Amino acid sequence: MNLKIRHIQSVAAIKIIFAIFLSLLSIYLFYSGTLFGIVLLGAALRLMVVEGFELDLSTKRYRKIYWILGLCIGSWKPLPNVEYISVFKTVKNSRARVITAEANLGFEVYKINLFYEDKKHIEVFMADEAEEAFKVAKHIASELNIPTLDATSQKKNWI
Repeated sequence: MNLKIRHIQSVAAIKIIFAIFLSLLSIYLFYSGTLFGIVLLGAALRLMVVEGFELDLSTKRYRKIYWILGLCIGSWKPLPNVEYISVFKTVKNSRARVITAEANLGFEVYKINLFYEDKKHIEVFMADEAEEAFKVAKHIASELNIPTLDATSQKKNWI
């Protein structure tokens, strides 16, 4: 049994390329004498942040992590007695604004929750694809020795 489980959400390649471009532009602007480079560097760093989840089985703790440039940030919390893990489909809403026009966009994502004390839950992971979500859920379930609930459709199935 592994003592630590860490899953980091995948990042779109275009987001990484844009963050690198902004970083280079911010360094250029900063060295050419304008402080706007610092603002762009902050935006680039924000684009580089990746969310994830870490589980320490030896000390029975978990934390939501933020991964940036190889640094892992997050505070540990005690892991309750987990009864099962659930994968479900939901819609993630995003708002796009251009001057006075605004549009609400929604796309399907798959979330993984750890359930304890009947209905309390800890959100562990979010994926764009069902295969990735089930792969992560099965890994965590096998390490914790708990069942997995497939709640991606109206008919819920135990895996």
